[in-house]
Amino acid sequence: MKKNIFFLILILLSNSLLAQIPIGSFRAHLPCYGFNSVAVAPDVIYASNESGVMYYDKTDGSKGFWTKVEGLSETHLSCIFYEKNSHLLVIGYQSGNLDFINDDGEIHNLPDIKNKPMTGSKKILNTYYYNGVLYITCPFGIVLIDPETMLIRDTWYTRNGDSQYYVNDLEIFDNQFYLATSAGLYHTPANNAAIADFSTWQSVNELGDNDFRHLCPFGNKLYTSYNIAYDHDSLFVCENGSWHTSSIPMTAVRAMASDDNGLYVADWINIAIYDSLENRKDLYYIWDFSLYPSIQDIALDGQNIWVADAGNGLILKEQGKWSEEHFSLGGAYSSSVYDLDCVDNVVAYVPGGVTATWWHQYTEPNFCYYTDNQWNAILQHDNPQLSGGYDLTAVAINPRNTGEFFAGSFEMGLIKYNGTGVATVYNKANSPLRSRDTLEACIGGLAFDANNNLWISNCYSDRPLVVLKNDGTWQVFPLSSYVSGNSTAMGQILIDSRGYKWIVQPRNNTIIVLNDNGTLSSPSDDQVTNVNMNVAANIETSSVNCIAEDKDGQIWIGCNLGIKVIFNPAGIFNGGAYPQNILIEQINYVQNLFEFEEVTAIAVDDGNRKWVGTANSGVYLISADGSEQLLHFTADDSPLLGNRISDITINRKNGEVFFATSNGLISYRGTATAGSENYRHVSVFPNPVRENYRGTIAVSGLMDHSFCKIADAAGNLVWQGYANGGEFTWDGTDFYGNRPATGVYFVFASDETGKEKNVAKILFIH
Repeated sequence: MKKNIFFLILILLSNSLLAQIPIGSFRAHLPCYGFNSVAVAPDVIYASNESGVMYYDKTDGSKGFWTKVEGLSETHLSCIFYEKNSHLLVIGYQSGNLDFINDDGEIHNLPDIKNKPMTGSKKILNTYYYNGVLYITCPFGIVLIDPETMLIRDTWYTRNGDSQYYVNDLEIFDNQFYLATSAGLYHTPANNAAIADFSTWQSVNELGDNDFRHLCPFGNKLYTSYNIAYDHDSLFVCENGSWHTSSIPMTAVRAMASDDNGLYVADWINIAIYDSLENRKDLYYIWDFSLYPSIQDIALDGQNIWVADAGNGLILKEQGKWSEEHFSLGGAYSSSVYDLDCVDNVVAYVPGGVTATWWHQYTEPNFCYYTDNQWNAILQHDNPQLSGGYDLTAVAINPRNTGEFFAGSFEMGLIKYNGTGVATVYNKANSPLRSRDTLEACIGGLAFDANNNLWISNCYSDRPLVVLKNDGTWQVFPLSSYVSGNSTAMGQILIDSRGYKWIVQPRNNTIIVLNDNGTLSSPSDDQVTNVNMNVAANIETSSVNCIAEDKDGQIWIGCNLGIKVIFNPAGIFNGGAYPQNILIEQINYVQNLFEFEEVTAIAVDDGNRKWVGTANSGVYLISADGSEQLLHFTADDSPLLGNRISDITINRKNGEVFFATSNGLISYRGTATAGSENYRHVSVFPNPVRENYRGTIAVSGLMDHSFCKIADAAGNLVWQGYANGGEFTWDGTDFYGNRPATGVYFVFASDETGKEKNVAKILFIH
């Protein structure tokens, strides 16, 4: 399969520098600063991490980042390699997948290793070029690929009887193939006619059956290393056909490379250069310790050392100079995303989450937010208040101050951020929050109400619902008749248009509903009830995952089996409202909506359509009543990063929908925005519409559900329809599917009453 990415630079510029992306486009929000592999081309340096590949063009200083959105086959990259003879950038994945990018920007995907039915890891570890063949190192052996035809020529399995030796590295030295494996060092002549038969390979017996990691030739010597302890590797050298221990001091060998200038041995923070007599010539340090240097790979370009560092990104070390230069593109701090929130163009997310039994996942509590087209991070290691904590499970942006954020931890309690750091940590020492055992407080959900009070669901507590009021005081709701002491997991909180509080009990398959009647401090008028999930439904469910209110005030509930809807939630306290399944007809067969899917996230856009995230099947967009599927994105047929979705949020200013996937955060520019109060800020994008543009044209800033007509200068009607919320979209064709002639076209818009009207202009070039 071939894919063309000649437009990569244009997309990268629009995605990285502009707030608005074209309708129907994806944008990845992934970390692009810490790297695990580096490759050197004549004019370009490449560095990769699990999310994608950064390039740095030495001729003009330009930088960019390629992800699945820009055409890569998937996420979880494991290594990269530049083959100068074929001018190919080889990208290997943990799954065994391979991408080859040529100098014209074309991607050729080779999924054969990934698709091979076999047990064990298929991770691409590294690549070697010899005599017109690419040798791909995998844990199970070596795969030989012809770079001209992109066909697999052979596979060498390192199987010896019932044992499978894990391969770490391959090298060719003195007309011999060498393999560094988990059970020793093996070699065979390059002309061995039975080379695919591992029993014909010989072990370097004098080195034993140790776990050898690296192989690197230097001059007339071959070096290898095996791990003794976490920070100690022993180096051995082959010279004149015999092996002996190297005089190079033991260190944690992270990478090795060589050129005419010497042998380069990198540990976690240093790169030492040795001459042919193993005398150390130079020692280069990674100077910036603010991000904990962690060297993963090195490459040489004849003059400089290029370092892939997990903390500091791509680093240039010029030989003979102590200074260093760092290259990165920032981006989101982590590809672990669990919960999202968005208010007025500000997006925030937290990593972490809980297990299936609602317990710790032990993820560092690093908080991220996006504002002014830039991702920012507040990290654990910069804030000692977070020391020893983990698992941020909920996030809420203060709607009256978008520079203030709250995150719920599944151990530490409630954390308040001020945009630059941690302002306050609320736990059992300074708040009513607490959970059982030795835990401070396990937070499951957060939500602000219309009066700017923050509602908090508190797991495993006799205080399951707590409110941080806007005056800084606290209110506790014991809910003793509805919560089983300190054994209940409490999840998402929804505050609906009536002011009702809906609190999910995921493991108990129920939802608690509270109406405090606007009197927080007077519980005597409170109404509380439990929602029976199965009393009126066609399908019995066992867990509740998510909840949302739509534009009609209906409550949509995501369960382990499909979606249920409460159509008249106003009657929830008098026994007149129950969750029901939606029946849909498909090819003369009636079934329940998402009957065979676990629904994990629901978000309602301003067109009242529902974005639905699932546990295994990606994302769906369905019509307002659920009867029609409008879109379906999976990781297999779209840029979506993963098929498991933990949360969805929408930027109502521009219609951008954010998906928290199992492999990171990605967004999609939808076709619905919040309706405006008037027509003072109507805009058209793109405008003008160029002759080569075939995408969606959007008229934004409209009043809610405006009726729009598009006409030419002579008054001839070209197209008409209703806005989704405050945005009307047009595909650029008339009623007959034809592209209109060049000219100025007018968009006549009116509100639902017909009293408010507006005219916008579009310059259309055929």
